[in-house]
Amino acid sequence: MAAGPPPPAPLLRHKGWIAEATVDFRKLGNLLVWAGVAVLVAACIWWFSFYSSVVREIGQATGREGSMFDVVACLYSTSGICGLVASVAVLAGKTAYEPLLFWFGLAGLILGVLIRFTAKPSGAT
Repeated sequence: MAAGPPPPAPLLRHKGWIAEATVDFRKLGNLLVWAGVAVLVAACIWWFSFYSSVVREIGQATGREGSMFDVVACLYSTSGICGLVASVAVLAGKTAYEPLLFWFGLAGLILGVLIRFTAKPSGAT
């Protein structure tokens, strides 16, 4: 007897397996948008809680009334005074705010919006 081709793999026996493995890109886009928003909100809360105490302590030490607007660039950057403050906080044993969280959230939000608006509706071929 001649040896025939090997039997198909279990997943290949059913033609419907491809439909089950497809991704609904609109749902993925929505998920990325919501995840991005959640991460951005978490980043803003962390930034505010960390830098509000820094601004308050610097204001008490210098006698100058500080504002959160003075450190708004620290939300997305570690350059200048933001890096200095973060480094001193680490030396003092505190967990400094990390702007990378802001950028991850923003990337997730933008990617989710792009996927959401460029994806074809489900069921469209």
